[in-house]
Amino acid sequence: MTAKKKILLIDDDKDFLFATKLILDNAGYEVFLAEDGKTGVNMWQSVVPDLVIIDMMMETWGEGFSVLTKIRATDAGKNTPLFMLSAVDLQGPYSSYQPPPDFPKLNRVLHKPIKADELLGFIANELKDR
Repeated sequence: MTAKKKILLIDDDKDFLFATKLILDNAGYEVFLAEDGKTGVNMWQSVVPDLVIIDMMMETWGEGFSVLTKIRATDAGKNTPLFMLSAVDLQGPYSSYQPPPDFPKLNRVLHKPIKADELLGFIANELKDR
């Protein structure tokens, strides 16, 4: 029997967390929730999930980036798929933004709201060979 893949959701929007947890639970994943960056980093260390989805803006504009940096700084976090989630229109003035070369790698940036089938497809694709 194959163990369920673990996904950590870090977002300050409780409605989003619970709706997304329901979708991921029904798809067969084991889901962990964190409502802020500090809790998310602590949960990351205790759970060591197979994939993490991080909201870009929580209590502060850059909290998601801080979480990303802290996870990538760990040995286990160097290769864990990390998705950044944002309701910011990345097609507008942010479309030309390029992170600095030393900025931690993101596997995918997702735009809120995201359709359940799209999210599940991105996750399945990222976890298929793990």
